[in-house]
Amino acid sequence: MLSQGWNHILAKSLLWVESASLFALIFAIGFLFKRYVARFAQNILAKIGLVFHDKIVVITSSYISFWFFLIALYVGILKAPINTKDAIIDKIFYGIFAFSIVILIASVVSKLFHRAIQERIGSNILKFFITFIGLVLILNQAGVKLTPILTALGIGSLAVALALQETLANFFAGINILASKQIARDDYIKLDSGQEGIVVEVNWRTTLMKEITNATIVVPNRKISSAIVTSYHFKKSEVTSSITCGVAYGSNLDQVEEVAKLAAKEIMDKYDSASKTYQPIVQFTDFGDSSINFILYFRVKTVYAKAFIKSEVLRNLYNKFGEVGIEIPFPQRAITINKN
Repeated sequence: MLSQGWNHILAKSLLWVESASLFALIFAIGFLFKRYVARFAQNILAKIGLVFHDKIVVITSSYISFWFFLIALYVGILKAPINTKDAIIDKIFYGIFAFSIVILIASVVSKLFHRAIQERIGSNILKFFITFIGLVLILNQAGVKLTPILTALGIGSLAVALALQETLANFFAGINILASKQIARDDYIKLDSGQEGIVVEVNWRTTLMKEITNATIVVPNRKISSAIVTSYHFKKSEVTSSITCGVAYGSNLDQVEEVAKLAAKEIMDKYDSASKTYQPIVQFTDFGDSSINFILYFRVKTVYAKAFIKSEVLRNLYNKFGEVGIEIPFPQRAITINKN
């Protein structure tokens, strides 16, 4: 009787040793696979210039150790001398393994989406959507009844939507901004409310704009979505600038036009930030109280150079008019005193 007891304990101990050995062996194989095979694939992709695919390999390799650990644990539990229900173990490990694959797919797809569209809001939404659909499919495959859960989620979502109306309005406005592709990162825009600057980021609630003064403006997405927006980068980068000026009555308008164009052309040829292909334009606009007014149009390559080039053109225009004797009048008022 005693001999049978010792034999039973010995057999059980051997099973535990075998279980632990299998766990250690499989886990070690996984460690070596990640360290050598995954790194080898990463180096190959880096050498042929597929840097982004290299990042995908990095993301995938981070799951390799977990998968081998999961397989090693599963095999070890099955081999161990414990009372378990295989069906339950299978469902648990299947669920964990399947969910990790869903997370991996969501991460890779969101990275691909983020590469095409730089804003994080779109990639985060896509990642959440893929994860949610994958979780529903896993639970359905595991035999979990989803109808009560979905009903509860529907009622809860309605309550949340009522409580967070403004937040959700900004959220969907952000999606609309990204989907329209009319405003993107690094674009210079101006709102009808007067704010202007470079679009730094469109997140789930706000759009961040940076002024030329380096100050950051935070605008709710719904304000951007409903505003009249002037974009200086939509399908183009060159920006037209102008200077309004007036010359005295009696001036030779043909000479005025020629000198004004020359003043702008000299500055445009001098600085690389000015457009070299655009020819300055002069348009006479109206007869003022003391001058004939005109607008001088010229173009710069980016909105950031607009203020500087305009200042240089104005300075050169003033000097040119002075050289040829064209007068820029200032308002004068004659006062008649009645001595009676």
